[in-house]
Amino acid sequence: MSDDSVTSGKDYLSATEAMQLLEIRQQTLYAYVSRGWVRSVTQPGRKSHLYLREDIEKMRARSQARSGHGVVAASAMNWGEPIIPTSITEITPEGPRYRGRLAVQLARSRTSYETVAELLWTGVWHEDAIRWPARNTRPIIRQIRNTIVAPQTNDQLLETFALFALQLGMPYGSVAERVRSGRTLEAAREMIRALTGCFGYISKSRRFYTMASGQPIVDGLIKALALPETEENREALEAMLILFADHELSPGAFAARVAASGGASLNNCIASAICVSSGVQIGRLYDRVEEFISNASSKAILLRRAQQLQERGSAVPGFVHPLYPHGDPRGRYLIELVKQRKDQSKRLEALYGFIEDAESKLGIFPRHELAVMTLAIAVGLPEHCAGALFSLARTAGYVAHVQEQRLSGLLLRPRAKFVGQSGIVA
Repeated sequence: MSDDSVTSGKDYLSATEAMQLLEIRQQTLYAYVSRGWVRSVTQPGRKSHLYLREDIEKMRARSQARSGHGVVAASAMNWGEPIIPTSITEITPEGPRYRGRLAVQLARSRTSYETVAELLWTGVWHEDAIRWPARNTRPIIRQIRNTIVAPQTNDQLLETFALFALQLGMPYGSVAERVRSGRTLEAAREMIRALTGCFGYISKSRRFYTMASGQPIVDGLIKALALPETEENREALEAMLILFADHELSPGAFAARVAASGGASLNNCIASAICVSSGVQIGRLYDRVEEFISNASSKAILLRRAQQLQERGSAVPGFVHPLYPHGDPRGRYLIELVKQRKDQSKRLEALYGFIEDAESKLGIFPRHELAVMTLAIAVGLPEHCAGALFSLARTAGYVAHVQEQRLSGLLLRPRAKFVGQSGIVA
């Protein structure tokens, strides 16, 4: 049995398994850890550590890269070396920078999501508040509402997003006509407003919410979800929209770029990105975090759940981001924001304590998904809402990547390395 088959499906590996995959000695493994190339987590009550499988796989790909450039390219497709030049977002230890502006600082400064979106799209910073006027889309929206079946459950909202995105562009001509029209940003603003209205489907009314012309996106979101119209809720949701507006070459952004390179319309590109982000490893990772923290009345229960997962070689949902080994700055700011709210429930207090214990006792740091779920509890968001909220926020970045890819004029068409049988045996 191969080493790969033994460790298949495991998020963490023992020292023995890691050394077998890398074909190295124990001292070399420890050296990789000390240099920050491989992350490890402690096991309370034990001297042994567990090692993150994806880091081990990266090290193995680097070792194999000596055999040629093909392996290097393959490893770059999974949190590896940068492969596409961009001027939109830079990933730094302090979090993403949008056109040179740190996302966390933009959230702290209480700017608007619209302002950040326009910055990503045009590179221009607007000091005055931006308000997006409504196009004459009410007949189109009404037609879409009559043809799309409202989601039966909240976790189907992402599919509804994709359907809205596709149908919203169809009245404006063929794909070629829409690409040539030069109205990309006008269509982008219209689409984000429509996606915001879709949150009405998971509110108590279960109906689409039609935004007024010039209404801020965050206000439309609060109205659509029927949330209390407090300044704390507005600040929290605005911060989340800003913090996740883009994150370099995420799977969704890459999908949008691939579609754009093939000459797809903006609506098709965004629908592609949303579909990619609807998977269990991206948008629905929020659901896994939500399930993990559900029905936990104390930090001790959560810590015990985390320990049990690690003992099975599984990752703890909501922890360990490949680009932020010491914790996601975006998540750190959101948790800080939630802690400042006047009303603090026992459930929130339990989460705060668990996060501290996970860092000190398990050596793992929270991803943004856990922070968002903390915010969701504080704000009172409906179940299975966080992934859709993430997708709404990220739409601004998708649009920027579509524009940049179109300007490059390149068709994204990577090659595959054939590893199967070369012929059929009779």
